[in-house]
Amino acid sequence: MKKLKLSNPVVRRGQIGRLRLAVIFAGSLPLIGAVSEPKPAHAATREPLTTAQGAVAADHELASKAGAEVLAKGGNAVDAAIATALALGVVQPAGSGLGGGGFLLIRKKDGTVSALDFREVAPQRATESMFIDPTTGKAVPERSRVGGLAVGVPGEAAGFAQAMKEHGNLKPAQVVAPALRLARDGFPVGRHLARTAGLVSPKLSPTDPLLALLAPSGKPLERGQLLRREALAKTLQRLGQEGFAAFYRTDKGSIGAQVVQAAQAQGGILTAEDLAKYKPVARVPLTGRYRDWQLFTMPPPSGGITALEALQILDARPPLTSGFGSSSSEHELIEALKHAFADRARYLGDPAFTQFPLEELSSQTYAKQRATMIQSDHVLPPESYGRPDGKKPLSAPQDHGTTHICVIDKEGNAAALTTTVNLAFGARLMAGQTGILLNNQMDDFAAQASAPNAFGLVGQAANLVAPGKRPASSMTPLLAVGPDGTVLCAGGSGGPTIVTGVVQAVVNVIDFKMTVEAAVSAPRVHAQFVPDTVLVEPDFPADVLDGLRRRGHKLVVSTSPLETAVQLVLRRPAGPIPTAAAPARATAEHTAASDPRKGGVPATY
Repeated sequence: MKKLKLSNPVVRRGQIGRLRLAVIFAGSLPLIGAVSEPKPAHAATREPLTTAQGAVAADHELASKAGAEVLAKGGNAVDAAIATALALGVVQPAGSGLGGGGFLLIRKKDGTVSALDFREVAPQRATESMFIDPTTGKAVPERSRVGGLAVGVPGEAAGFAQAMKEHGNLKPAQVVAPALRLARDGFPVGRHLARTAGLVSPKLSPTDPLLALLAPSGKPLERGQLLRREALAKTLQRLGQEGFAAFYRTDKGSIGAQVVQAAQAQGGILTAEDLAKYKPVARVPLTGRYRDWQLFTMPPPSGGITALEALQILDARPPLTSGFGSSSSEHELIEALKHAFADRARYLGDPAFTQFPLEELSSQTYAKQRATMIQSDHVLPPESYGRPDGKKPLSAPQDHGTTHICVIDKEGNAAALTTTVNLAFGARLMAGQTGILLNNQMDDFAAQASAPNAFGLVGQAANLVAPGKRPASSMTPLLAVGPDGTVLCAGGSGGPTIVTGVVQAVVNVIDFKMTVEAAVSAPRVHAQFVPDTVLVEPDFPADVLDGLRRRGHKLVVSTSPLETAVQLVLRRPAGPIPTAAAPARATAEHTAASDPRKGGVPATY
């Protein structure tokens, strides 16, 4: 096997700020990250990985290497994305794993694009009032966040099974192998796992099975400590031998039986029938335009529609000629995001349960209508954002504890995969002896029309709990194809900041001509309409902030990076290089970057 290569981890002198942590939303856990120096604000912290081979970008270098290993064995982008996700479930269990679900966007080398929804669903015994205290009539937040009632029917294994059957090159055992090795032989604990273990483990009882993972020697995991996950290794080995469908079997001692038992033992309503009935959903990708690039993303219940709407509103506005980090460019971006989030809050939910004006909201005509409303010198009254219907929009629930993977293989196949268990370590339940952590995805539903979720955000009727329903999501896998055939794979993690992070990274690459590394490292803002504030990362100059305040923006300037971690892989085809004196590319060129905010490192082979 060819030697695996990582991007250059050497930090340029003076280009990286102090590492800090921030809790951006109530109830969320902070992520560790670095941000580049403020002058210039978009300076990259590392050189982008550049290769003629395929490339993988993920939140952890061992996971990226797992995907690259599968590419080297003859796997395609889908095989590598799944291998990377499985490895992340081992080394970064706070964010993803077999007990969760997600979305997969695939572009084949022939240009065909498909979308697979393997989001968790509410169990059949779920009710609209299940998280409401009958005495007070108010939502009880803990019921949807910790314990058995918080668990939605996991979809990750089913999604992987279907994706490999329809698009993969390799057998399950080959795809599972890197993650199995990490779990069996052990790996050094990374800073993200060490930090989240330190925050969560003190909240667990001495007999909690999760404590054995997070504090195996009686104290929280430390960075660099060797950690073996032997129970999960046995589960991975079984899935490799029997296929991912083995997850859903519920005979005595099976994986599924232990998943159901763990949820029910803590008051949950998950049943064997729920597992047996779970099916991924093949969806039609949303399409749109930004500048002269074609966009593809996931439809509802994902956050793709929000990113698409924001980008198309920006596309209908004058070009951002003032450049990155100017007050006028940031104002345009914020206003487009507020329009898109207002619509998201009002309408987003499971399309099988709620009407959604998808065709209208994703159209360029609608984007142009919203674009004409944006004023260059001031913000609008709240009721002016989004699709006007006389109703005040509400903010919608979001995801957290999420991870994203971008892969483009040597042949040009691309996979954008976002997976999650929701909040850090999901429902904080270990499924028996499987090593699997179960999700708390039920918190992504609106417990009632005015109840905030873990992010302090208010829900709406379109996203109320119902049996078999998928909750609204912020996950935003996205693919963009340029006029010369260049392919950009993008996505992120970090709850509501996923959408805004992905939008800004795309704008950075297409409008501001940044490298992928600079695009993910650049300082960001976050605006989601409600609450009526704009979160701003450090390193924006004072005159930029003053310009935003003069326009009426209420800024909350963080001393630390926002929690989004964006992944990017860019593939330029072989052939002439536009506007360059250099000779034509003999082969396609891949560049990849993982967000320094979460410490990710891309890999190739």
